[in-house]
Amino acid sequence: MYLVDDLPDIVAVLKHYGANILRASGQVNIKCPFHNDSHASASFNTRDNIFNCFACGMQGNSIQIIAKQERCNIREAKSIAEGITGEGNYQVRGKHLSGGRLPSKSGNNQGSSASGAIRRSRGA
Repeated sequence: MYLVDDLPDIVAVLKHYGANILRASGQVNIKCPFHNDSHASASFNTRDNIFNCFACGMQGNSIQIIAKQERCNIREAKSIAEGITGEGNYQVRGKHLSGGRLPSKSGNNQGSSASGAIRRSRGA
């Protein structure tokens, strides 16, 4: 469970996904950015950092929203959140790319998993 202070700003996350937010404090009703909403069927709370759409069912805190929208785990959602809020160097996808998987980070991982298993067995 997350403390509200540890979560990225719900307003920044919702704006990233296309929400038109005119007021950003307290309990706010908005058109849901996650479906083709014709009226304000969603609300978010800046104090509790939560979102709920009564029409499509999208709900959760800012990290949970990212994880659901990007179809990723919480660890990946935290990295994406850093990019959305500008608190990290992670590449952020635009709204049009939501739902796809992010490419894995490139590192010094050269070789196949079989060669990795051999290397581990030699050190044992």
